[in-house]
Amino acid sequence: MASIKFIPSQMGPVTQYSIRALSSGPLWLLIQDTGVLLTVLPYLPLLFFPRNTKAKIDKEKSRSKVKSWMDSAIQGVLFLLEALLLVLFIPALISLPSILFIAAALLCVLLLRLIAWPTQGPRILYSSEPTSSPRTADQHPHERWVFINGICTGSSGLQANIDRLSLLFGRQVVGIHNQSFGMLSDLLECLLQRCLSYYTMDVRVACEILKEYLVDEEVKKVVLVAHSQGGIIASMAVDALVAELPGNIMGKLEIYTFGSAASHFHNPPSASTTDTKSPTSGLQSNIIPCIEHYANEYDMVPRWGVLYVMSNLLNNRYAGSVFVRAGASGHMFVEHYLDPIFPLPRPHKLIPNTSIQQRHAIGNGHAANGRVEEALSYLDAVVDLDEAIPVKRQNSAPVKPLVQIKARVNSGTATSQGVPAIDGDGSLNSHGAVNGHGTKNDDVVVEQGARGRTVRELSRLWLYLNGSSPEERREQEARDRRISKDEALLKR
Repeated sequence: MASIKFIPSQMGPVTQYSIRALSSGPLWLLIQDTGVLLTVLPYLPLLFFPRNTKAKIDKEKSRSKVKSWMDSAIQGVLFLLEALLLVLFIPALISLPSILFIAAALLCVLLLRLIAWPTQGPRILYSSEPTSSPRTADQHPHERWVFINGICTGSSGLQANIDRLSLLFGRQVVGIHNQSFGMLSDLLECLLQRCLSYYTMDVRVACEILKEYLVDEEVKKVVLVAHSQGGIIASMAVDALVAELPGNIMGKLEIYTFGSAASHFHNPPSASTTDTKSPTSGLQSNIIPCIEHYANEYDMVPRWGVLYVMSNLLNNRYAGSVFVRAGASGHMFVEHYLDPIFPLPRPHKLIPNTSIQQRHAIGNGHAANGRVEEALSYLDAVVDLDEAIPVKRQNSAPVKPLVQIKARVNSGTATSQGVPAIDGDGSLNSHGAVNGHGTKNDDVVVEQGARGRTVRELSRLWLYLNGSSPEERREQEARDRRISKDEALLKR
């Protein structure tokens, strides 16, 4: 069974954390981020390994093999050209006249864009509807699911990703295409986004789509899934949206990232639960109810992003709990994240008309109709709790909390932080803050909240598997409790 490291979300007072861009100048951030990027370059070959045959078969069902190989070949050509141009940059800057250097640079950019053009497509894509089942868009009419891809992903790759998400979670998924012009160009764009807060076209499109869904009164929930550089885009979109939209509107949003390259994740406190009279007593719930991050330990991108920030930049705002697959490598969204964490049941068939009870059973690793599905070892793994990071956060706090805690668990933020919530009577409940009975005084140490618990108990995303939802699973649990109670009464 996989070893899963669990990093609790930041739960300190509002004065303890700040957005990184507000604490340092852009030039210093650029130097610092470039230095960290260079230190993780030895993990570059592990981005594509291990190879997963099963994932390849799934991809071939979603897109043609020819298109897949063409995209990979183009990315390889772009990488070699950009590496050559990087080597020639300094000599050309020194030897060429300014006008010739600028003209040559523009020609190189144009050449790279022309080579990458076959991999591009529309900015917005939609998951394909399975022909053998009812429209997934009709199954959950009050939900909107959005996916933002990462580096080195063409239009066909994005289509394969959103088709897989749609098949896995039983929803129509809207894909926002973060266009790629080669790995080195993508990394440069990441630096500009992280250090200069540069709102690229991808960020602007994401803000527009998310805002449209969030303000729609018919929409009750917006789920944002992001991979790699998509994590940066998601974090910048959140920065913009929280400045425009009220907390009750932002409360519709849930965010799940995989291999995130983001250097911060903002989640402002809820005004209704924050004690504004004392700057040190801000033990609050947050306006975005659920943020979770998933990472592989030896994936270069999160080692530059979420894992580096969580471990080293202790006072930088990075909301959400982190699930780390210890000893795992690879950065591909389907092969190295979805397949190990949420493998498709065999056969690869969504059952949209199953009852709540059947979907609940499937999500727990068993097929409806009594058929045993592929074991979800990831979800059933007992987490290895990282207790050092919460202690480091506490010790590095510029303003000490009024109460000494390693991490906090309360019902207002439990779903966002991926830890069990607390019922009104002080007992822990499962699947996050589903009851909403906790208060800001419901503070417990990490050992009481997460030690000995499985990923299934701490994560929220899995509750959506196979077209189910946290609400449906809650209904099923209540129904199971009533049945158990009735059976106990009959035995008497």
